[in-house]
Amino acid sequence: MIIGHELYGHGDEGVIVMHDFYGCRDTWAFARQFFDIARFTYAFAEIRGYGESRNLPGEYTPREAAADILRLADNLGWQRFHVVGHSLSGMLAQRVVLDGGDRIISAVLTTPIAASGLSFTPEGLALIQGSIDSDDLLGQAFAALTGNRLGPEWERFKIRQQRASRLREANIAYLKSSAEQGFLDEVRGNQTPMLVIIGEFDMPPFTEAIARETFLNWYPRAELAVCRNAGHYPQQEAPVYVASVMNAFLNRQRAATRSSGVGA
Repeated sequence: MIIGHELYGHGDEGVIVMHDFYGCRDTWAFARQFFDIARFTYAFAEIRGYGESRNLPGEYTPREAAADILRLADNLGWQRFHVVGHSLSGMLAQRVVLDGGDRIISAVLTTPIAASGLSFTPEGLALIQGSIDSDDLLGQAFAALTGNRLGPEWERFKIRQQRASRLREANIAYLKSSAEQGFLDEVRGNQTPMLVIIGEFDMPPFTEAIARETFLNWYPRAELAVCRNAGHYPQQEAPVYVASVMNAFLNRQRAATRSSGVGA
């Protein structure tokens, strides 16, 4: 079984890109227009319960999702590759780094959930839980995640995108597993190069201060980029900037890999 995905670009290095708890591969539609498609080929993957993988049964856990990503890479013939995760799939990408070992060249983590597990305030958790079924609370969640600054048109756009792409049972299960199945002790100190992208107007636990205390302390080769004029969805709120910093990071890893004589 191979999860749904779309290939984009014609480069000789592979990048598997995942989406967030509320989204599907369409959340990258703005930013990908500015991706480096000459050097990289991107596989925009949809995890079980979303988009083209909406009807694939599963347990909806980080370990299962990582196995699906590695299986997709096998199917594409990518022995080594880069991985990109956003929010929920930022945690999943860290699991791919852990389980994929030397196969993972680098990781881009956009407004990621930490490997220690999802940690909201009680009020924030209640909002996210309620948003699974309530459009009103879902709109409130999108507003809170972007600093209450983008207006009702943005909220309605995100509600339509989310409701069209997800399986309710997957939302419930991923929320539970991301909170309960942390693996920080296994992955702390990992030497894989990582780029962590944080939005200026995001809510806890996705703030710059928390990212500096966690990701930059846990991962020796992690670096941080703060996306101004964006919240939890920088690839939609500031797509050109996000594509630019991703291009620069991926090309640095590409150059380092080639100079070391390790093929992709």
